[in-house]
Amino acid sequence: MDLSVEGRSERIPPGSHICQLYSKVTETPGVTARLFKVGLLHKEKCLFAAAPAQVKELREELRKLQLDVDELQQSGQLLLYEEREPFLVGGKRFDPYFLLSSHQTFIAQALREEWQAVRISIDMTWLTKDIATPEQILKYEAASDAVFTFQNAPIIALMHYDHGKLLPSLIVEMLKLHPISVVGKYIRRNPFYLNSEQYMLKILRINKEKGNAPS
Repeated sequence: MDLSVEGRSERIPPGSHICQLYSKVTETPGVTARLFKVGLLHKEKCLFAAAPAQVKELREELRKLQLDVDELQQSGQLLLYEEREPFLVGGKRFDPYFLLSSHQTFIAQALREEWQAVRISIDMTWLTKDIATPEQILKYEAASDAVFTFQNAPIIALMHYDHGKLLPSLIVEMLKLHPISVVGKYIRRNPFYLNSEQYMLKILRINKEKGNAPS
């Protein structure tokens, strides 16, 4: 199975983007390693971006799964990033569409290299710390859903967020944009999931109602 948490597994189809809400940053490498193992064994290219300590732990988790991390990196099948700059405009500014574009470039490059698909895992709390607004994060998630899910793109994206650092209202909105999420030790299918088209129509309707409200 693609996604495994505390003994429960889910098959994840291409075009999926998954949200993991963690309370401890050490929760992310294990989930990512199990997701990556399936992809690596099926000739998919994988990318992980997080703080150095998390990258180190992911390497250890992959080794526990009997994967040769050094060989995977040398072949170009596994990319590990410890710096935020490659995912930011000018190495400094967070832009949701720039990040999405980097994913699309990664997909295109992987397919040119004759990998079957890609898997991406990023600690978004680390990536967006002090440089992104809640609105920008939601734009990124909605755009990812629109591009990956509707186009059935050859990608599985797992994005991690420290729920203790998110506004409660943002957590609610985030979950609406993810059909599957990992919360603590549980994999949850979201009955309140709204695809990006439904979500954006809802936002436009709310804004229109606000504009028509009597002053």
